[in-house]
Amino acid sequence: MKFSHKNRKIGYTYGSLSGAYSFRGEKSLSFESKIERDFLTLLEFDDSVIEVTEQPFTIEYENHNGRPTTYTPDFLIEFKSPLTSSSYSAYRKSLLVEVKPHDILKKKFLDLKPKFQIGMRFAKANDMVFKIFSDSKIRTPKLKNIQMIARYKRYKYCLNEESRIREHLQNVGHTRLDHLLCFLYVTEEQRSIALGQIWQLVWNKQIGCDLTLPLNLQTVVWLKIDETYEEGVFNDRF
Repeated sequence: MKFSHKNRKIGYTYGSLSGAYSFRGEKSLSFESKIERDFLTLLEFDDSVIEVTEQPFTIEYENHNGRPTTYTPDFLIEFKSPLTSSSYSAYRKSLLVEVKPHDILKKKFLDLKPKFQIGMRFAKANDMVFKIFSDSKIRTPKLKNIQMIARYKRYKYCLNEESRIREHLQNVGHTRLDHLLCFLYVTEEQRSIALGQIWQLVWNKQIGCDLTLPLNLQTVVWLKIDETYEEGVFNDRF
């Protein structure tokens, strides 16, 4: 078993879309399905992820009939080192990922299984972790929340208002969104603008909230001042 960097071209698959994803405004990553695009959205929001490579290499091997064949994983993910010696340290190995819709896995699992086994063997031999991500692991309530707040990441807001919001949260600690907005603002227009600014601060990790629950005016928010705090999309998955 060996590998090369002659990875395959991104094409039209699963009757779905393909394209390029602007990852943190730093690089363009190719995806070949909606579910891969959604996966990249999760990765972009996770600060523990420092590098993502799409279709990083092709593994060459012989199948059960002795014929040469290949397998190209979808993504290789690199993580930052843990800030402290904690249970996180077990999750910092490079992650080799296959992304497949659940219906494809169900219909073609017997055909795909040999490739997945090769992926697992290759990952283990190279001190990596191999994982398969399908709809149930990607299309969660958390993804919907991240997609919603991502709409605000490039908006321009008033820095003075940002300071007011941060100062209030520093004084009161955890509070509901409607309480924060009613305390700081008088008109509905002011509150609407401020709400967008708060979602941008959530995207930028300056304000925290529970992204596993529906986001609304009853959402509890707080100022994130502990630099060692890491939410991490994948900390509960390995």
